[in-house]
Amino acid sequence: MMADVITGLWAAITVSAALGFVALALATLLRRRPFSHPSFFLGLVSSALWLVLMAWFGPASVSALSVEAVRNLSWLWFMASLWSGDAPRAKRISTVGWVYIGLFALQAIMLAVLWRAIVFGAPATLVVNGFATVQMLVSAGALVLLHNLFESTRTEKRHALGLPLSALGLLWAYDLNLYAITYLSGEPAGLMVMLRPMVMFAIAALFGLALLRPGAQAVQLSRPAAFRSLALAGIGGWLGILSLLALLLPGTGYDFGGLAQIGVLAATVAGAGLMLLSPRMRAHLRVWTAKHFYEHRYDYRAEWLRFTATLNRSETVTLSIDARVIKALADIVESPAGILVLSAGGASTVAAIWPSGECRAEDDDWSAMIDWMGATARIVQLDEVRSGEAPPDEIAAIPAWLVADTSYWVAVPLVHLDHVEALVVLARPAIDRALDWEDFDLLRVAGRQAASHIAEARGSEALAESARFDEFHRRFAFMMHDVKNLASQMALLSRNAERHGEKPEFREDMVMTLRLCADRLSQLMQRLSHQERISAGKLCRVDLAMIARRVADTRRSQHPVEVVGMQSAEGWGDRAMIEQLLAHLVQNAIEASAPDDAVLLRVGQDGDHATLRIEDKGKGMSPEFVRSELFRPFHSTKEGGFGVGAYQARQLAEAMAGTLSVESREGAGTIFTLSLSDGVGPLSSSTTSEAA
Repeated sequence: MMADVITGLWAAITVSAALGFVALALATLLRRRPFSHPSFFLGLVSSALWLVLMAWFGPASVSALSVEAVRNLSWLWFMASLWSGDAPRAKRISTVGWVYIGLFALQAIMLAVLWRAIVFGAPATLVVNGFATVQMLVSAGALVLLHNLFESTRTEKRHALGLPLSALGLLWAYDLNLYAITYLSGEPAGLMVMLRPMVMFAIAALFGLALLRPGAQAVQLSRPAAFRSLALAGIGGWLGILSLLALLLPGTGYDFGGLAQIGVLAATVAGAGLMLLSPRMRAHLRVWTAKHFYEHRYDYRAEWLRFTATLNRSETVTLSIDARVIKALADIVESPAGILVLSAGGASTVAAIWPSGECRAEDDDWSAMIDWMGATARIVQLDEVRSGEAPPDEIAAIPAWLVADTSYWVAVPLVHLDHVEALVVLARPAIDRALDWEDFDLLRVAGRQAASHIAEARGSEALAESARFDEFHRRFAFMMHDVKNLASQMALLSRNAERHGEKPEFREDMVMTLRLCADRLSQLMQRLSHQERISAGKLCRVDLAMIARRVADTRRSQHPVEVVGMQSAEGWGDRAMIEQLLAHLVQNAIEASAPDDAVLLRVGQDGDHATLRIEDKGKGMSPEFVRSELFRPFHSTKEGGFGVGAYQARQLAEAMAGTLSVESREGAGTIFTLSLSDGVGPLSSSTTSEAA
């Protein structure tokens, strides 16, 4: 009963393989390929018919053997068509041609013998033994011709013919082993005969891939797919071994069942343990797969994505940029650790060790090594230095302790704009190997990218430091501007004191001016010590007209300043900030005006906003200056001016949720307009004003 089930299953697999060849034959009629020759179609059809007859009458039937001979003749014809297409034309038949003729003749004679056996009858054993002898010779000759055909094929056609020739190689190699065992043993190789349908499945798959892919495109299997396919193949092979043990052991007469189970379990646990717990074994597997499955060692897209992610991803932000650079380069060559030496201003220091504490880095002078690597952009293999194979200058540049420590493997320069930003020394990986051109190219490009990251990080640090100094300079410039205004007032006050010192009115103005100057200096010192935050709670309704008259009174002793317009206009703001703003703008207006031209402070109302206009008839400003430079710090039209008065005035206005606008014409004067809301509710948000 079990034998019938196995026979039925084998027949079903054989017929399924035959259907695969039928589908390929139909596809060949629809898709033209460089190997689409009538002989290729005939080979597919004859293979399908042979599989059907083998399933129906048995693998040793004369009809199946006859069609197998036709199949062999078809594939030999296909190979001859490929060879004649690439071989140069000659009047005489070449040696290879005579081999083809000999194999054709031998297979044709065998076919005639089989047909005679069908018609007239012949002993089955004699037919099978003779067929095995002939097929062994035909398979051996076909393999020789196949190798010759591949070597003589032009390079541009090898990709197109690689898969069909591989399928034929599998066919002839399997047949050679099958019939060699049959010939030497004197009886059919039963196991290999039973496995023939599975082999034909693989051959059909290769032919199918050849039909599907473009003729000049090589098959490129992704690395994850290759590793998974290899794992599946290993699992399939292991299941095959278990199946063979299950079939063979019960018929031996000995009780090997328990021993086999223990052996299988032990081998499985040992193999899984090696793969899961041994990094060295996994590294061996990766190297072996890359060597035998791929043209290139690296999957460059995956490597670059991983390299960039290591430098930037959130999982590594706890590491410094220097440590992330070491890790990114180490991952490429599977190095477990490394050190980074930073070059700055002619000095060199060990900036990072990754992982922390894994490497030893002595405090040594790296400048000679950095200079050498910067001049040559050379990746240093430390083993070559140790063996004396490296150039003498390179050997002299490497620190002695680094040469003595054999755990270090390679040094990579990080070059940015033809300057070595740093160098990374990597530790020896689990699988020690010599670097090749792919390693050098990838490490060199990755080193340049890493150098850009380091240069960017150093530039950001320098920019942050510069911003801190800029903040200090800006505060100092604001202080100087206010001090200059106060000094101008004091200078003008001292000059007028010589002429009007006896007048009581002047003395009252002088005392008020001195008091205001002292208050202004105190406020200045407070604002220099911290940033003043103006919140909505500090703002209140203020009378712009009253503040304008107060500022005008303090300035009349140095220049005519008049308040005109409405007697009262209330807005939402801060009295001290408004006085400071007016002090800047009125001082600018005084300096821009002629001595007898009064500066007007015009108080008004514009809808729901209180306004204060500072008007002068001075030199004015060009539209271009107003548009692009007026409210930028350190840009001024006045000789010796700091260019921060208008900038600071706008900051103060915005701190009170107000606006400051300007109208100016060259030769006609300038009008600054401060507008403050007269609403009674709190402002929409708190605003920060930076004290000047």
